[in-house]
Amino acid sequence: MSSESRAFQRHDPGFYNTTLAYRGRSELPWSLGAIASDAILMLDTTVYIDAQMAKLPQALSARIATAEIVHSAVALGELAVNLGLLDSAHVGTPVVRKVLGETLAQADPKRTVSPSTEAWLEAAILTGILARTQSFQKGDRRKLLNDALIFLSADEADAVLVSRNVKDIDLLSQLRPNVRVLLYDQM
Repeated sequence: MSSESRAFQRHDPGFYNTTLAYRGRSELPWSLGAIASDAILMLDTTVYIDAQMAKLPQALSARIATAEIVHSAVALGELAVNLGLLDSAHVGTPVVRKVLGETLAQADPKRTVSPSTEAWLEAAILTGILARTQSFQKGDRRKLLNDALIFLSADEADAVLVSRNVKDIDLLSQLRPNVRVLLYDQM
């Protein structure tokens, strides 16, 4: 069976005809204690940004410091695009470039994973379903596709996705509830 048909069989777009409701906070995975101590973690782009700004919760920061980490090539790409977007004439650009460059340099290429073809196809289907049922604007669709790619890459890497992106991860988790996720709030 081709990966296209597996992705389509898992998520028949015709099945999804209503808007998904965002779940209440108590229904979402916030507890660091619920994650096995030896679990592999994949960091969403929000984690890198919050770590750079010292806005990660202390318990999460301590856990990341000791956990086995796999990096998402998509999340690293989301960080790297900012290197090109930064205005070289802005006074703060050199500092931001330095921090982003150091963050990217610390990501071990041997511990960086890219989405498979199957993940790309499934992410595209999920993005289309959610864009249609949730009435996402065109600009939000590309961001959602990246979120879906990171989300599915975590599953492929048998990792727990750590993210502050509650809204998109909530929707994706409703379509793929078996993907392990840990959500957090900024300090």
